[in-house]
Amino acid sequence: MILKKLTLSVLFILFALPTEQNGVGLSLLEKMYERYQGKWYKNLTFDQQTIRYDEDGNVVSENIWYEAIQMPDKLAIKFDEIDKGNGMIFRNDSIYQLKEGVVTASRIMYHPLLILGFSVYDQPATKTARALTILGFDLEKAYQRDYNGKKVYVVGALEGDESSNQFWIDKETLLFVRMTQNFGNGRNQDVHFGKYVKVGGGWVATEIKFYTDNKLRLLETYSNIKSPKSLSPEIFEPKNFEGAKWMP
Repeated sequence: MILKKLTLSVLFILFALPTEQNGVGLSLLEKMYERYQGKWYKNLTFDQQTIRYDEDGNVVSENIWYEAIQMPDKLAIKFDEIDKGNGMIFRNDSIYQLKEGVVTASRIMYHPLLILGFSVYDQPATKTARALTILGFDLEKAYQRDYNGKKVYVVGALEGDESSNQFWIDKETLLFVRMTQNFGNGRNQDVHFGKYVKVGGGWVATEIKFYTDNKLRLLETYSNIKSPKSLSPEIFEPKNFEGAKWMP
């Protein structure tokens, strides 16, 4: 699960936002949390086939990544080999990039796909709302529309606005299905979550498509999905990343 780099101001994060958010967006986040509260899995592991495309639709790379999630806000990704120390850790509001077990970069960053696809179902709505506001989603704006034959809630924009940062939620299941982000200078990213499968009392999207400027540039497909009863917290500690394993 990846996304474009987002640069955030530490001072903005800590001081500029109110501790609570209001509006229709928060109400929807509360419904999402309440629907699955106490039912959603606590841990998740899976293999991810990662295919990248060039602007002409040609495959430029294909890799297998190994991922582990500990709810509500921890994600570990190992590139190519589970026994190696190359990958990333997302933890709460930070990202750590590692090579051969050594942290090569770290910064404050909220992962919108982790938040919308997972965290929202296992943490208070006010915490989710705060992170999404930091990421540039206007929770005061929302409307309903059709999408792939179903009704969805769109939060972050009003009807007819295709350029503002927005996320789409299936009205019936309250599952996250789409997110668009505008990075300025005419650049945008459109992410689709699809082919959901039930895991325990929760759900996992097994196909994620990333479009940049309306062209498919990345396809992620999940397999070998498991929900273990526990995961060692050491998996999400950068100093232990190289030796951490979660797959047999």
